[in-house]
Amino acid sequence: MTNGPTPRRVMVESNVELKAAHVLLARHDVVDLREQAEPVSYVDAEGVDRLHFFDFVATLDTGKKVAVAVRPHERALRHDLVGTLREIAAQMDPTVADRVVHMSERHLPRELVEDAKLLRAVRRDNRPDDDRAVSVIVATLNGIVTVGGLVRASGLHGRGFRAVVRLIGNGVLSIVGARGITYATRVVRASQGGR
Repeated sequence: MTNGPTPRRVMVESNVELKAAHVLLARHDVVDLREQAEPVSYVDAEGVDRLHFFDFVATLDTGKKVAVAVRPHERALRHDLVGTLREIAAQMDPTVADRVVHMSERHLPRELVEDAKLLRAVRRDNRPDDDRAVSVIVATLNGIVTVGGLVRASGLHGRGFRAVVRLIGNGVLSIVGARGITYATRVVRASQGGR
């Protein structure tokens, strides 16, 4: 399901597409995600007219659109997907998308996907008071702290953890080191670095 005022079911055709959808929908800069967009016509390197179906078109908060081709890495290599996407991008109508990308299982490590699922789940809470309480603490940070440290300082227990995760997802906090959001995860205010 998409986030937002009018949730919509996003249909996927494979496990890798499901993972990609979770990651794309968790990004704070993605405001809309459409699956199985209209086919894009292009002329291949041999001069043959072709159609390509992108798995997703993500609309960013800047208004730009990104067409996403989700294919397993080995299959993408075997069929020179990168070369095909280059040809498509050079000929694509800018009203369809501003750029094209390929996502494979290599772009979707388990920790990233699990973090995306967690973030999408906590965003459904809609607890602005909890978020504000943790934001006040984050505003005083000078350096690295653990998620657990922020939760303890908030006194909100599990709700505090969920608020910290939302702040990570909204780009207020950045993870330092390995992904996989737990109480031990180290974070820093986004303006101080991290990823």
